[in-house]
Amino acid sequence: MKTIDINCDLGEGSGNDAALMPYISSCSIACGGHAGNKATILKSIHNAQDLGVKTGAHPAYPDPENFGRISMKITPKKLQDALRSQLDLFYTLCADVNHIKPHGALYNDMYNDHEKAAAFIEVCKEYASNPKVYCSPNSALATVAKEEGMIVVYEGFGDRSYTPTGKLASRSHPKALLSDKDQVAMQVLSIVLDKRIITLEGKPIPLNVQTLCMHGDGKNVVENLKHLNQVLKKNAIHVVSV
Repeated sequence: MKTIDINCDLGEGSGNDAALMPYISSCSIACGGHAGNKATILKSIHNAQDLGVKTGAHPAYPDPENFGRISMKITPKKLQDALRSQLDLFYTLCADVNHIKPHGALYNDMYNDHEKAAAFIEVCKEYASNPKVYCSPNSALATVAKEEGMIVVYEGFGDRSYTPTGKLASRSHPKALLSDKDQVAMQVLSIVLDKRIITLEGKPIPLNVQTLCMHGDGKNVVENLKHLNQVLKKNAIHVVSV
């Protein structure tokens, strides 16, 4: 039986959270760095629990003005202080944390930045004996997490384009974001069935992942997820959490 975890980044003020829940199996909830507060976290947790969706923390650079999508020059200590503040809040409110997934620019920066990845993982280990970390394959974050004995869940993206190096294309690229439901479904099927992605340049590269993200604030995301679930079902692919 083929399976895939479909996750969304939630609690970010898009207003889509409740509508997305029937079509996903896990979610990463903003916890105050780029968005989110006690009320939004609790609402997202309750929505997820009602439908059996696994919940995880979604910490970010402390930069709500830019929604955490701009890289920050920040010392490891200041980054760790910001992460602890966010995870303290989340773990106080959520009794069953499935995973931790960094957000936005922090996620992208830790593809290559081993120092930030090490600082991130050091903090993650303070909150659970063996928490899962959602991250990109071949990233510095994945390497450090495995070295520290954590459970690594490799993540791909159904609504983002890729470069030949396996990184996400910059949001400034005109084709970085995928919003057409058939294009999204085709990309997801390629990842799940063929374990590869077609890059912006039209060339296939390997991509072997256990979870796929659809951004909760993405254009047409509810329609796209509903269609994607139908396509996956037709291809005997089951949406289940990891």
